[in-house]
Amino acid sequence: MSFSASLRYPIVKRQLDALRPESVVEVGCGMGAMACRLASTYEYRGYEPDRRSFETAERRLHEIGRGEVLNEPLPDTPDRQFDILCAFEVLEHIEDDSMTMKKWVRWITPGGSVILSVPAHPRRFAAGDVAVGHFRRYDKERLTEVMNGAGLAVTGLSAWGMPIGYLIEGTRNMILAAGKETGPIEERTAKSGRLYQPIGRVTGRFRELAMRPFTIAQRPFVNTDLGIGYVAVGRLDR
Repeated sequence: MSFSASLRYPIVKRQLDALRPESVVEVGCGMGAMACRLASTYEYRGYEPDRRSFETAERRLHEIGRGEVLNEPLPDTPDRQFDILCAFEVLEHIEDDSMTMKKWVRWITPGGSVILSVPAHPRRFAAGDVAVGHFRRYDKERLTEVMNGAGLAVTGLSAWGMPIGYLIEGTRNMILAAGKETGPIEERTAKSGRLYQPIGRVTGRFRELAMRPFTIAQRPFVNTDLGIGYVAVGRLDR
């Protein structure tokens, strides 16, 4: 996992543990770091349109012998429904987020949930967001509006990343601004799933251990507006 994903993961895990789903579908699973954790516990399917990220995710799932990933965007028409749909750092890459959320909920069962993470605070939109293909950052009101518009009742909305996330994000902005990342937004989005991802299990494990004190330090702030991102949960009441 990346440093940022390591901060988000404990919040996501608490939500999953509370919901106790049997099946999970993930939109934009990237290189499969989260996919492996989800597939180890739940019936799992992931969708990843970027070929290079897909190949890594597929190999990782093959190694644990669980789950599947498909090299395509999430189809508009589902072939089945899942208890939970997950999308981590995906919605901000999509121009029409409201329509997309309405399509996503087609994939969950009545009473099922969506769990997603997004970057927080529009005022913090910076070079790093441009470089990785973001259309926006979210405040709580906009995120709630998008979820409510798709028929989701927001049951959880937590901030993450206080305080170390500000340093991580600030460093990322400086590096990406210096690199002057350009090109079509689709290409920048595809690369974003590979950005700063650890290579190999040892490196990934080291990052998780290094970030553990900071996952504890952020706990007093999860119910505030302090941090660099949100983890949101919405339940489909129909």
